[in-house]
Amino acid sequence: MQKFAIDYSQLETKLLKKAYRLADVKDQLETIAFDIVRFKDGDKGAALWQVQSAEDGDYIVTLYEDVPDKKEAGWEVVLSKTAKALNFFYKGDPIAKVATRTLGIPDSEIDSVEKYLPGKLATNKKLVAALLNQLEESTKFAVLNKYPELE
Repeated sequence: MQKFAIDYSQLETKLLKKAYRLADVKDQLETIAFDIVRFKDGDKGAALWQVQSAEDGDYIVTLYEDVPDKKEAGWEVVLSKTAKALNFFYKGDPIAKVATRTLGIPDSEIDSVEKYLPGKLATNKKLVAALLNQLEESTKFAVLNKYPELE
């Protein structure tokens, strides 16, 4: 069975590459500032990299932390573009569905709400209370009964 064992110690470095030899990827980069670059392709376009020198040549090294999961502290927000509504989930359970118009979110910011709102809900108790106040009393009671930490 040892013959087919997987070495997981190298898996993270293969999947989440934090540095490249500059000579290997130079044609795939565009310069943003003096020593700051980014990849031209769409997948890595938002990630900024810094050119650093080492004894064996120049490298580019990430300037970003790993992207946190949308499920920050149990919260997840999913946008329904067809209904223009936000679906709020806590620990995988649906909590509420609120129209973006009700929340006063401009159309230009709708796409970014999924990224920042879970973090805001995780740190702002007043925001959670305001969300729970949108629910009917029986639903709110059931949610708080199941998840008392939301009070």
